[in-house]
Amino acid sequence: MFLPFVFGRLAVLLGACILLAGLAPLAAQAQSGLSRPRQAVVVQLAWKYQFEFAAFIAALEKGYYREAGLDVVLREWSPGVDVAQEVSEGRADFGTLDSGLIVARANGRPLVALAALLQHSAVGLLVRSQGGVGAVSDLAGKRIGSSHDTRDEVLAYLAASGLPPTAFRHVPEIGDARRALLADQVDAIGVFIGDDLVRELAGSGDYLLLLPRSAAIDLYGSLLLTSESVLASQASMVRAFRSATLKGLDYALDHPEELVDLLLARYNTQKKTRGQLLFEARQIRDLARPAGVESGAMTIARWRHIVDVYAGQGKLDPGTDLLGFVYDPDAGSLGPFVPWLLGGGLLGLLIVGWGAGKFLARRT
Repeated sequence: MFLPFVFGRLAVLLGACILLAGLAPLAAQAQSGLSRPRQAVVVQLAWKYQFEFAAFIAALEKGYYREAGLDVVLREWSPGVDVAQEVSEGRADFGTLDSGLIVARANGRPLVALAALLQHSAVGLLVRSQGGVGAVSDLAGKRIGSSHDTRDEVLAYLAASGLPPTAFRHVPEIGDARRALLADQVDAIGVFIGDDLVRELAGSGDYLLLLPRSAAIDLYGSLLLTSESVLASQASMVRAFRSATLKGLDYALDHPEELVDLLLARYNTQKKTRGQLLFEARQIRDLARPAGVESGAMTIARWRHIVDVYAGQGKLDPGTDLLGFVYDPDAGSLGPFVPWLLGGGLLGLLIVGWGAGKFLARRT
């Protein structure tokens, strides 16, 4: 009788001690989260404040970053700023770029794509419909303008539609798209579909808006990125920042008018009107969260397609390696829950030990 009694009590005592040891890290983590000052984080945006960056504004204004223990500073783009350079050289922890991010990495910038804030590109082709132009195939022999930001996608769209560079007159580095169109300097021009120019002209009947997706050119729009060094040294912070940003994205898409009010009140450095921002919000919503796609999601298959597009422009090798480039949010995701899992498992052992002691006591 004595030995089973001792065995049972020892099992209970041992299980309790191990359970407390397993839960101690969780308690310490919670305590440190309450007392530790928030970590400073810098985000370099690819352009000036507009609804495209509503995810960051919502996460900041609604307190999602603060809840994650982060003190976030947003930096607007300014002339001469290279987002890939700012992040890779450590002057910013995170940034935003379009799918050209993969080109920057292939050119030696150790950058990682964390999430797709826009599942589809915001680039379109605004076309003067006079002269019988009703489809992209009608642009043969026409003057087509682009900017540095739209050039690659516009040319890929035209090539996929059967118009190689020799089939039209390319007018690169157009500065003022509105003036170029209205002054009849070009017949079509690459634009961002949330631009006020599109709102003004696309519904007039004199212009058409053509999208590269109609020719199966489907690039990601705005991407959240960080550097390999930040990810390697601060994986938990990166995960927390990404999660808070995507929470902000969902909030912004669900409450566009509230975010427009915030932009107008605190972030309207471009002096946009409410109507302009609401138009942009409607355009962005369809690009950011298409039906059936989780916010931020990326796939290797899409990135392979993007590599093919840039390879067709001579900017990438078709076999460009994606290893280490596309962030996996599930990798190591059990980390924060290990104390719970350990504690739960040891609680089970405690119960088993106690039961064994009771069983042996009955047997004797």
